[in-house]
Amino acid sequence: MKRRKVLLLIATFVSLCLLGATLGYAADMVILEGSPSEVGAKWGEINRDSILEAYNSFMTKAEGKEEQLRRFAKLSIDLSKEIKCSYWIEELNAIADAVGIDRELYIAFTFGRYRDLALLYESSGCTSFAIAPPATKGGQIIFHKTRETAKDLQSAYLKKITSVPKGDKKPYKFFGSMGTADTGVSFFVNEKGLAGGADVPAQWQHKEWYVGEYEGEFPHVDPPKYDGFMNHYVPRYIAEHCKDVDEAKAVMHSFAEKGYLASGNRGTNYLFVDANGKILQIADNCYKIIEEQVNPSLKKDGEEYKGIYFTVSRVNDYGSPEDALISNYGNITIELANSPKVSKHPAMWNFERAQSSATILIDPEYPETLTTIFVTLPAYGYSIPFLMGANATPRALMDGTVYEKQRTSFEYSEFHEAGINDMWRKFIYGVRADLKEGKDVQEELNENFQKMVDFILAMND
Repeated sequence: MKRRKVLLLIATFVSLCLLGATLGYAADMVILEGSPSEVGAKWGEINRDSILEAYNSFMTKAEGKEEQLRRFAKLSIDLSKEIKCSYWIEELNAIADAVGIDRELYIAFTFGRYRDLALLYESSGCTSFAIAPPATKGGQIIFHKTRETAKDLQSAYLKKITSVPKGDKKPYKFFGSMGTADTGVSFFVNEKGLAGGADVPAQWQHKEWYVGEYEGEFPHVDPPKYDGFMNHYVPRYIAEHCKDVDEAKAVMHSFAEKGYLASGNRGTNYLFVDANGKILQIADNCYKIIEEQVNPSLKKDGEEYKGIYFTVSRVNDYGSPEDALISNYGNITIELANSPKVSKHPAMWNFERAQSSATILIDPEYPETLTTIFVTLPAYGYSIPFLMGANATPRALMDGTVYEKQRTSFEYSEFHEAGINDMWRKFIYGVRADLKEGKDVQEELNENFQKMVDFILAMND
């Protein structure tokens, strides 16, 4: 208790000392809410330069393959309509128009750039885990994903498409993260409390210092499959249209059966957890589901630990995330899960590839408002805690400023992160009380979101 008070005092003191610096970073809050065209136009205007850079690089490498890309774009448009998501195409068209690039080629770029379509992208690995009762303290439900890829300007944001073309499904509001140049997601949590993400299967991950063995069918895709959704649009669909693990599972089976899944010559591994604390690990080889586990357990040294599941085992001379969780079994908190002992463990030893991450605490009572996202750009930097009930994203988080600032002037201290955690605990305690009294807390959540982003930027000076 004494340590907590000291940390809180230090965090308050530091925040006051940095007030002048944070004012220099204050930026517009961006509301990605409205029609697909409105949301797309706003995204394209804000991220125009980074979209152009990524798009032009892609098109240079794809020289001579324009006809192939246009065929892929038309297929992606047709499939989007088939799954009642034609609003995706409206959003992408608005982005292309705002940036001033060819609509079809931008659609091909954004649907295909993250896997080996036209052999333009070399993927590496990712780390995901879920922790739920009985492993956690107070019934906490936690999801984490670290995105480990080639260097790419990273964005994180809240989005809600509020109107869609006739016949389309109306989507849920969600938090998502990926590159600034397109609209797929690597990981997410939605207003219903469903969180998840897509990974490269462990067999395909780089076997450098700490990647453990993987059990399961080898997900080699022969022949390679490109005619379908790559693994950044499947998570977006689930974020926008599934309320729990059961619905996500049904979508995965339906997409596999209908031939909607694609990833070149690699399969995809997914992990989901919902507001009921239910966990789903499911993997495909593009053509079929090859692995599926509901509420899987961590197995280590002959023991089974229910409520903990990792997609990949990360071990080096400094131990493993699993060791840290096992030693606190039954008493695991979001603070431990979001620490260098667990979520930041792979990132701290994989600087070049650890691009982004989020550790998500799902609130089963108020998932649409009090679910907390500890987003980290890049994955080894300071985390920014904010609540799902906000409806605006600080521009600096959405346009890659936070990512670039923390990447180029890397500063990190567990002591300072503990101070951030104390600030979050104090804030969410007050907001929960206000919410229970029936107060509108959205503006309060927006203001705190901006304050935390400015605070993290200042801490990297």
